[in-house]
Amino acid sequence: MGFVLLCLISASDGADKDRATMDLLWFPTGGGKTEAYLLLTAFVIFQRRLKAAGDPIGGGVSVFMRYTLRLLTVQQFQRAAALITACELIRLGANLAGLWQVPGHFASDAPISIGLWVGQASVPNKVADAIKALSDRASSTPAQLSRCPVCDSLLSWGPNAAKTQIEVRCGNAACSYGQLSKPLPIWTVDEDIYRERPSLMIGTADKYAQLPRNGETGKLFGLATNAGPPDLIIQDELHLISGPLGTMAGLYEIAVDELCSTTGTRPKIIGSTATIRRAEAQIRALFNRAAFQFPPPGLDAGESGFASVDPDDPGRLYVGVTTSGRSAKFALQAVTASMLQAAASEAILDAERDEYWTLVIYFNSLRELGGALVLMQDDVERSVAEYASRRPAEAARSLSDPIELTSRVASDDIPKLLERLDQKHGHDDCVDTVLASNMISVGVDVSRLGMMVVNGQPKGIAEYIQASSRVGRSGVPGLVVSVLNANKARDRSRFESFPNWHQSLYRDVEATSVTPFAPRARDRALHAVFVAIVRHTVAGMEDRPGEACKHLPEINAILEIVVARAQDIDPDEAADVRHALEAFRDRWISGGNIQKYWDDNGDKGLLISAEIAEERKAASRAQRWASASPNSLRSVEPSTSFLLRPDASTRGV
Repeated sequence: MGFVLLCLISASDGADKDRATMDLLWFPTGGGKTEAYLLLTAFVIFQRRLKAAGDPIGGGVSVFMRYTLRLLTVQQFQRAAALITACELIRLGANLAGLWQVPGHFASDAPISIGLWVGQASVPNKVADAIKALSDRASSTPAQLSRCPVCDSLLSWGPNAAKTQIEVRCGNAACSYGQLSKPLPIWTVDEDIYRERPSLMIGTADKYAQLPRNGETGKLFGLATNAGPPDLIIQDELHLISGPLGTMAGLYEIAVDELCSTTGTRPKIIGSTATIRRAEAQIRALFNRAAFQFPPPGLDAGESGFASVDPDDPGRLYVGVTTSGRSAKFALQAVTASMLQAAASEAILDAERDEYWTLVIYFNSLRELGGALVLMQDDVERSVAEYASRRPAEAARSLSDPIELTSRVASDDIPKLLERLDQKHGHDDCVDTVLASNMISVGVDVSRLGMMVVNGQPKGIAEYIQASSRVGRSGVPGLVVSVLNANKARDRSRFESFPNWHQSLYRDVEATSVTPFAPRARDRALHAVFVAIVRHTVAGMEDRPGEACKHLPEINAILEIVVARAQDIDPDEAADVRHALEAFRDRWISGGNIQKYWDDNGDKGLLISAEIAEERKAASRAQRWASASPNSLRSVEPSTSFLLRPDASTRGV
């Protein structure tokens, strides 16, 4: 609650010193970070509308909430949807559980809604494509929620009568929205999002690559609308915005900052993480802001003034198992079978059996995970029967097929898998075994999970902390068993110092690296960020790139803004940033009569995709100077094509 109050003061105060500081909530996993910033989200939405007093400026996007992984984004979207639907009922004057009623105070305002802004691989970008996806049951689908956040009934997704938008409705007549005969304020298709401009926008960092390419994205920042720009940006799991992804994100943050600051006030940014080192440097590189950590460090590590260690909480027990004398696969299946059968034994109380019924097995690579699928279906079942036979009157546990939580899972299957993980022991859909990659290591909050096997020491300490913290969150002791390969130096070292190392886990968290103005990052996306700011903030430039020469003073002013940002973050690169931007500007001004803007249609675009650029190889003058623009913040390394030609001397080998 202290964190919430701190951010309420900062977010509501327009003082430059508050907006120039990012508040970072550093708190252990499971400590309530999500609940804190969801409460702050509701506060900002209502505060914005109260200050507007009915003026349309109070509408539009109030809060941007950003994530990096599909699974994390979808689950947090489910949790945030419950908050937003409750806020909308309050706006309508509903009496929630008899607690309060606000009769029509906000009734004339725009609806309070939530949007999911993710890539086309997860949700179609156009309504027509979404209608087809729903009928074809495609993997890319707008139906990212399966149950009503109000009453937990099944939801129905489909187009409205005019087939101009995708609506989601609850069929439960007893539900608040069922009684109102209104669709829920939830939007997932890009066309609907740009039209409705939801109060809370949840999306992935990759989506910002669309800023220079899609003019509609400006509406989310209040541009070309009667609404104000976003007031608050929430960056959850800050430690994930690092490496190549963080470097690219740091560049696009320049555009985001400028588009949110068109009224003269910068947006407030808050972040949260449980595992980070050198946060000040990372925050400066990403957001060009100072950092304020909450709770601040105190004299007693167990008592910060805002939170204290609960000595009665059982926490988690970590156990190390070495593969010395056995193969790694044998040790894995033996440990897995023992833990699965133990959950069915009399050693566990029936009241606590559910927490230990589903076993999560974490793998460092998809290759290792794929090999374990065979183990689960063959060796593990045999070992389970052997363990049961050694205990009088104990039946061998019957195991269902394991489920997989990896990047190979289709987007439309993720909500279904999360729903299955919530099913308790005794339910037909209860899961016995989960094979997971690092996809499960952040943000997944399934309280009933109590046991995990970690197959091999993860490469990063932060990854190990985050992954193992997915279990033991329900008040019963969590059990984490690390199977450490004796033939690997890092695993062997961790096993030999297992107790001492686990007593100071957070001390070994690695620092992250973010270098937005590094040479290769400049080559990749600096021009795209420059174009995004010009396109959305210079009047008359929305769809007329050929008229850049008419707006040279404004363009030069934006160039100076980008250079100043580079000077603040990385002074050694500022001169090269200026040189690169001036060269691009000069090519732009002399580019001739450009009809198309910065999409992939035609040969006269200012920006083209990196893939198209590789194919065209500068056939015309416009193509020669058109700059390749990334369509994602990932996959930033160039690909190399090769052809293997068989030699006559090696044929038949």
